[in-house]
Amino acid sequence: MFETFSALEVLLLMGLSIVGVMAGIAANGLKYAVFRPSPHPLWRRAAHIGSWAGILLVILWGAVTAAVYFALGWAFVMDRVVVMLPLLALPALLVAARALPALRGDKAMTPEAAANVAAAVHTMAAGTLLVLYLVWFDIPSVPDLRESTMYLAMLAGTAALLQLYHRRRVRTIEARGRGYLAMAIRSAAFTLSAVVLLMAWFLWSMERSKFPASMSMLHPETFEYGGGAVPAGAVSSAHHDHHARHAVASAAGSAAISVTDLTGPRTGEPDARFTLVAQKQMIELASGHTVEAWTFNGQVPGPQLVVREGDLVEVELINKDIELGVTVHWHGVDVPNAEDGVAGLTQNAVMPGESHTYRFVVNETGTHWYHSHQASSVQVAKGLFGAFIILPKDGAEAGGGTADVTIFSHDWETPDGTRTVLHLPGPASGGQRIIPPGTEVRLRLVNSASYTKLFSLHGTPFRVSAIDGWDIHEPEAVTGMRLKIGGGGRYDVTFTMPDHPVALTLDGREPETTIIFSKDGQEAADIRTGGPILDPLAYGSYAPAPIDGNAAFDREFLTVLDQIYLGHYNGNSNTLWAINGEVFPRTPTFVVEEGDLVKTRIVNRTFSDHPMHLHGHHMVVLSRNGTPYKGSPLVLDTLLVDPGETYEVAFRADNPGIWMDHCHILDHAAWGMSMHLTYANVTTPYTVGEASGNHPE
Repeated sequence: MFETFSALEVLLLMGLSIVGVMAGIAANGLKYAVFRPSPHPLWRRAAHIGSWAGILLVILWGAVTAAVYFALGWAFVMDRVVVMLPLLALPALLVAARALPALRGDKAMTPEAAANVAAAVHTMAAGTLLVLYLVWFDIPSVPDLRESTMYLAMLAGTAALLQLYHRRRVRTIEARGRGYLAMAIRSAAFTLSAVVLLMAWFLWSMERSKFPASMSMLHPETFEYGGGAVPAGAVSSAHHDHHARHAVASAAGSAAISVTDLTGPRTGEPDARFTLVAQKQMIELASGHTVEAWTFNGQVPGPQLVVREGDLVEVELINKDIELGVTVHWHGVDVPNAEDGVAGLTQNAVMPGESHTYRFVVNETGTHWYHSHQASSVQVAKGLFGAFIILPKDGAEAGGGTADVTIFSHDWETPDGTRTVLHLPGPASGGQRIIPPGTEVRLRLVNSASYTKLFSLHGTPFRVSAIDGWDIHEPEAVTGMRLKIGGGGRYDVTFTMPDHPVALTLDGREPETTIIFSKDGQEAADIRTGGPILDPLAYGSYAPAPIDGNAAFDREFLTVLDQIYLGHYNGNSNTLWAINGEVFPRTPTFVVEEGDLVKTRIVNRTFSDHPMHLHGHHMVVLSRNGTPYKGSPLVLDTLLVDPGETYEVAFRADNPGIWMDHCHILDHAAWGMSMHLTYANVTTPYTVGEASGNHPE
């Protein structure tokens, strides 16, 4: 529904722009026609039709906006109503009041009336171009006083200048007897000047978008407090970016805490010790393509790290030959901030020949994964990822009497384009895995690709036992349902192996996206396409969530996800992905204090889904589109928000630090959709940019 409304809006604005240009040309011609002995009625008729068409298109735009409001809510139209509606409606009223009466009938038109018509029609065109600019290039998602008045003031100034210009121009035409050739020459000169100015603005804007050689990931002018009290010593939003690090440190004074102090245990014998060596390696994919991968320990996925709840884990990262540098982020694991593995925020990237040791205690269970968070949009795609499995403290060993299989879905760039591959651990031949009938099977499905995948399990009923490592309460057996997993998300699927083959597939069903489980590795499975998609908010048995949606929250934030169809970012042009109308580093920074109960409303106003990943915390899903969850409570680290959806989530601020919160379509994060959650008075000594070599996205 939302995509339809958005497409209609774009079509209406494009139509309004075309009508505005054509009607503007006709209205301009009227100034010359009134001085002709036999004025041609074409200009008048075209201006009349164009004026009516413009007014009707504005009314239709308003109707679409109203429909979006009633269907999806205020968050989807607030910028349209507060900022854009006056830019369209007021010029339309001006045209109705000044242009239409003068254009009606065949009565001779005075020069003053022709000037008024031209000024009104051109003002309507100017308002349309302003709105089109906002929708395409500078979306004011959460309008403030500046945005609600600045553009209106610009339009008012333009209208006044147009009125003065056209009145003066008709007097010049009358005095000098100018004809249509003069109009054509002037129009061509204006058009050329506009093109030159637009090109100059484009180049200036591109240059202005470049990041400094070094900057902090914290920007106090973006701080938001969610309606709660401003923490003692918190930095005023009046500070500017180039003062950010100094301001944070000086404001916090002796109470300042550096992320370097927020570590795991530095001493003690670890319960689990691992070494990960980042290196380049040629690998052969199940699709038959050979690609250069960036690997951990020479394999993709990297080694599966299996630990137990309560373990002290030590991982030494060694970079052998990844020139960009590398880190390890523990996706979905609430580690201490210094162990989070984000280049430029919690550590410096580990360059070739260097090493870095992570130490932390795991206080949760479930299916998680690790990946590099240095140039993550590149490095994860190239293969720097692996599984991190946390078993219950007193549970059985993985694989003890069961088949415990981790499967990654990953997208690879090949000479034949992007190919999706299902990666099995260990030896596997032709996408086959032998499992004796009667075996209890747990498939740990991990989507390490950026884009959403649809998994299907054919040949047996199954249960979704956990999502993002959190157990589902009393999951029921389902058959023929597809599982929609966003980038970074995980589903644990359990079933009892039947006497006949079972197939795991992705939509598309290429051989490299199908895995057959059978008793002998020889049989074919019955694969059937389609099927409904399992709704995680309605799955499992109802139980109270860890956080009550009616609780008294200390802070409440709004996160509006938008797209800028064409923008400049760090010296390049592309579609940008915005949060609250801004791209990083101008995206909001949510400030909390330890112990705060925090609620966030997440609104997706784009054509794309967005798997939003909050580091260091788990989000309790309270509702979707205003409807509370109906099944098992959902506690996620990566929330998939589809176009037109609104989620309310909550979390307890119980892990001090500075934490990333970004879209796990990693290209979206790399083009702006990244923000931060910071605890008051926590600082970081690290910077991002060319000077430091840290590039987290």
